[in-house]
Amino acid sequence: MKVKYLEKFYVAGITTRTNNKIELDETTAQIPQLWQRYVDENIESKTFNKSRNLAMYGVYNKYEKDVNSDYDYTIGVEVTKFKNAITIEKDRYLVFSKKGEFPKVVIETWHEVWNYFASKECEYERVYNFDFEKYSKDDEIEIYISIK
Repeated sequence: MKVKYLEKFYVAGITTRTNNKIELDETTAQIPQLWQRYVDENIESKTFNKSRNLAMYGVYNKYEKDVNSDYDYTIGVEVTKFKNAITIEKDRYLVFSKKGEFPKVVIETWHEVWNYFASKECEYERVYNFDFEKYSKDDEIEIYISIK
């Protein structure tokens, strides 16, 4: 893991409101259904003002409080204009990267994130502004966690 400073950028796509309790139960999880809808309805092709960055994003924001509270999850791509998009503000992030088979690698990486922030060795504090998954290669995920 490493610390990165990112400039403001925009992501447009589709959104659901959920929480980790819902997502950890396969019978109630909304995020896999949202991904399926994104693919089935070919949302990316309907997105205007796409940037040259070809990565896909899964963005977590509008946290009620913390890791156990409700949040918005948006699947999308980076766009050049803020209309109908989420603005991910300039911020400092702790980045967790991992290669492997989807969706297993996503779940494993999130467990690393949660374990790190629950450990006594944790030297950073989450701020629950914007966290996001970045998918730029077929077998790799980067999870960006906003920190103080």
